[in-house]
Amino acid sequence: MDRPPVNLSFADQLALAYVLLFARAGTVLLALPAMLGVALPVQVRILLAALLSAALLPAARLAAAPAQGALGVALMVAPEIVLGLLISFATALAVGAVLMAGELIGNTMELQAGGLLRGVSQLSAAAQAPNVLSEALAALAGLVFFVAGFHRSLLLALGKSLSTIPLGAAALPGLHAVLAAAGSIFVICLELALPLLVPLFALALVQGVLARIAPQLNPLMAAPAAMTIAGLLLMLGYSYGLVTGIERVWEAMMDQALGWLNG
Repeated sequence: MDRPPVNLSFADQLALAYVLLFARAGTVLLALPAMLGVALPVQVRILLAALLSAALLPAARLAAAPAQGALGVALMVAPEIVLGLLISFATALAVGAVLMAGELIGNTMELQAGGLLRGVSQLSAAAQAPNVLSEALAALAGLVFFVAGFHRSLLLALGKSLSTIPLGAAALPGLHAVLAAAGSIFVICLELALPLLVPLFALALVQGVLARIAPQLNPLMAAPAAMTIAGLLLMLGYSYGLVTGIERVWEAMMDQALGWLNG
């Protein structure tokens, strides 16, 4: 025998809307600090998510009929969590592109060559750990994210999602667009790293020629230091271009997030 429909009061619908909005905004705020490398306590993230949900609640609306029972609420909450993860995924793509660029530049600068000189036992551990340049560029990306105001763009995307994908709509952006954005990080990585990789590659060719014609110079010992110094000097000269390049990465990823929400 079918149960009679449950008519929820306005307060119940408001509470349900807040729970769904908290699931969406809370997922963004819980995932974002880890993706940016910012150490923020979980209690602070939950408090910020609760305040943000309360601020966005007047603009929210329920697209579906109120759920009945705990299972119905859970089925409505799950798509909101996925949507919050997709919004924060745009920041992960930006940081991932910067990390990959740092790995490419750092490896070309032979920042991990110390493990080769110290012995094979330390080589595997050094190869698995990200080099210091990669971590430094990721920290720079997080700094640019806040200084350039891209956190406001992320909040704008979250607010935009309330009008394009109402609470409880169970509608998610197309998978093709998300996969295309994920594939674009390789192009973005090369755009960031190429201005430094080209001169470093030319310097590596010069070292190879010197090692061929003058093996007594022992280039294996001198090459890492020369590549590191040359790379640092190149980065110093390219510092402005690197910062503006990271800013363009953030712009592209925030535009991608808004594009997902607009369908």
